[in-house]
Amino acid sequence: MPSSTKSTPPLQSGRHPKYRSVPPGPSAHAGPLPASGGPCVLVIDDDDMVRRALVRGLRRKYAVTDLRDAESALALIEAGARFDAILCDLNLGGMSGPDFFLNLDDDQASRVVILSGNPDGMDDPRFAGREPRFLEKPSPMAAIEAVLVDMFDHGARAA
Repeated sequence: MPSSTKSTPPLQSGRHPKYRSVPPGPSAHAGPLPASGGPCVLVIDDDDMVRRALVRGLRRKYAVTDLRDAESALALIEAGARFDAILCDLNLGGMSGPDFFLNLDDDQASRVVILSGNPDGMDDPRFAGREPRFLEKPSPMAAIEAVLVDMFDHGARAA
């Protein structure tokens, strides 16, 4: 009996050519580091399967908080929560990824990685002068972790 599982093509990932990586400032936690000593990562995606996959892959090394919408994430940050990295979908129901990004203070905005299957969405003119990192969806977990390690290495050197 033939398998009903389909093979997926190789994944494409990388930064949008228009945007460079902006190193984050020193880490600013709302509380102590998790017991593992790992950085705190916020995942915002309204696609439950994508969000769960990201959380599953990241929990091995990081303290992960996941939310379905940008409004809840912004409220959490405005209440004092701080994250070492924020992975945010570009197109969300309600507040969009760019709107979320533009409502953050400079410290938290410097920690954002926009994830999207639509790189053209990164051409938003409101990003001028405040450029987020970008990864095209779907991205393999290794590519996501590489961006996070790069962010955390820059933050450690800046501290």
